[in-house]
Amino acid sequence: MNKRWMGAILGCAVVATSFAEDWPQFCGPNRNNISTETGLADSWPEGGPKVLWEKTVSDGYSSPAIKDGKVYFADRDGNKSVLLCMDLNSGTNLWKCAIEDPGTMSHQQYAGTRGTPTVTDDAVYLVTAWGTMLCVDLESKSFRWKHNLLEEYGMSLHMWGMSQSPLIYKDLVIVVPSAESAGVVAYNRKDGAVVWKSKSIGGYSFASPALYTICGKEMILAVGSQAGGGFGGGGGGRGRGRPGAAPQAASTTASSGVFGLSPEDGSVLWSYTGWQCGNAIPFPITISDDRVFMTGGYNAGSAMFRVEKTDEGYKTTELFKNSIIGPQLHQPIYFDDRILVVNTDNSLNDGLACFKLDGTMVWRTKDIAGGPTFERGGFIIADGKIILLDAKTGKLHLAKADVSGYHELASAPMVKKNDMAWAPLTLSNGKLIVRDWTTMKCVDLK
Repeated sequence: MNKRWMGAILGCAVVATSFAEDWPQFCGPNRNNISTETGLADSWPEGGPKVLWEKTVSDGYSSPAIKDGKVYFADRDGNKSVLLCMDLNSGTNLWKCAIEDPGTMSHQQYAGTRGTPTVTDDAVYLVTAWGTMLCVDLESKSFRWKHNLLEEYGMSLHMWGMSQSPLIYKDLVIVVPSAESAGVVAYNRKDGAVVWKSKSIGGYSFASPALYTICGKEMILAVGSQAGGGFGGGGGGRGRGRPGAAPQAASTTASSGVFGLSPEDGSVLWSYTGWQCGNAIPFPITISDDRVFMTGGYNAGSAMFRVEKTDEGYKTTELFKNSIIGPQLHQPIYFDDRILVVNTDNSLNDGLACFKLDGTMVWRTKDIAGGPTFERGGFIIADGKIILLDAKTGKLHLAKADVSGYHELASAPMVKKNDMAWAPLTLSNGKLIVRDWTTMKCVDLK
């Protein structure tokens, strides 16, 4: 088993028999879709886990963040973007902030909310699907500052909108506008002032930034999409009244790929351009302190590379590339020296798949008779279990976190069938929040 994961489990076991933690940002407390929470049930009653509450939400894929028993969720009301705060136990609305946030996504089939808020002790940070970056003060429950990313960086709204989940680093909040004039931007958390802007890192990306320690140094990892790759027409820019306008053009001055940046000043420390994707969505993960794994859909496939510190700086060395790992939407999870993905794309439907660190497939649920394929549903790991949502059937699945094979413990109907239930899952205090296109539910997994 992964030593970091085992250590977290043992540390919690010494303190108590059950442990709960917040889920204050995209992909959980450590931005890796792994929770140290314990005390979850090993099986479910015949009707499935108890639904504690459910409510209608606006169209979209946004997922909530949870901190101190409160749920923070990006919603929509007409041309307004809304930050909604709810009680985790009951779903009761506690307060909300709304702001005019007009814009049109030209691809209406997928026009809806995106992104996950990031919650700290005193504020919530959010990038809306319509390109507005917000900071909401938790004490006053009002906007502390905001930025219009599209206008400030000369961009038009992409046909699928903007999908970013802000990253906190010390006194900074970091996002990836993917603009020609600013690939990655760091703002002061308190007043929203721009602290640094990186150079362009390629075309428009839906991949959020991630923070890792690589070669002993903290680095921001960001992804740029391939120039001219797979966009189609873009939506009208904010207030520009130009339906059908092209999206922000891919950079002509920078290669796309994976970039390691200094969190202090945004300088690019290294880049790996051997992997290319027309619409990058997952962000990179690290396998060790010098190995990085990158994957994506749209026939991009996957790559593993090593980062090395030299007298001249940093260099990258490709370890492998393949086309058999290519999840379109959700983050791969590194667990027990294996890589787990819901391996679904327009050309892939393998279900949950497990790979060795050289890219060799170990198993996939597609090969199980009647096994689930999960479509584009999210998945997380907690308490020695994998929790997965099948976005096609609407079923929630519970399986052992066992890289030797897929061992299902339970399943139950949870959301609507074929309703683009593609949002990431969120878990806190034994309560799992799932959603389809228009409904959000909270279920008790204890």
